[in-house]
Amino acid sequence: MRVKNLFMLDVDGTLVDSCQMDHECFSQAVYEVTGLTVPDDWGGYTNVTDAGIIEELIDSHDLQREKIMLFREIKRVFTHKLASAIANHGLKPLPGAVAFIDEMRHMPTVALAIATGGWEETARMKLKAAGFNIDGIVFSSCSDAMSRSEVMALAAFRAKQDYGVHFERRIYFGDGVWDKQATQSLNYEFVAVGDKVEHDVSVSNFVNPRAILGKLGIDEAQRQYA
Repeated sequence: MRVKNLFMLDVDGTLVDSCQMDHECFSQAVYEVTGLTVPDDWGGYTNVTDAGIIEELIDSHDLQREKIMLFREIKRVFTHKLASAIANHGLKPLPGAVAFIDEMRHMPTVALAIATGGWEETARMKLKAAGFNIDGIVFSSCSDAMSRSEVMALAAFRAKQDYGVHFERRIYFGDGVWDKQATQSLNYEFVAVGDKVEHDVSVSNFVNPRAILGKLGIDEAQRQYA
């Protein structure tokens, strides 16, 4: 059983420049269905996932009796709004992100997984619109679990099962403080993407795979990209 480095990656703000669009469509969907306003600061939620935010809003406004219906309707409206926004405005990947994913597929000591706080359907929609090919890559989302740490742990479990290898390191790439907190709770390594989170290992984008691997101390980077 070979030892590999598991790279788990968030979607919004990490692989895809979609945070503003996602937030606007999600907030509009919640308001249209429930009349409730989603605060701009998502860091105040216990579980910063699409499902977790809705769960907390429903519970805090005593709407538990309608929970199943509200979840279903918010998701439907959000998906429709997001598809329309993508059709009208398109979506861009973070610089170098598409090539980074493609190159990491061929790294012998790296395995890939997507672990996102969004729903699977909308996350896949965004990745496809931004030009990513994630066929065969392990995927987990808030369609599977409520909390971000649970989503990440499930991605690691599925990767171990699907790839049949032992992971010596589990490294999560994310752009939010909640991403960093989840990695700490799981004792995973964290790479901060962008400038929203302070961390000792950070990257502004993915344009230089060799530099990223070098920061992580993956020696094969020197041979692969020499």
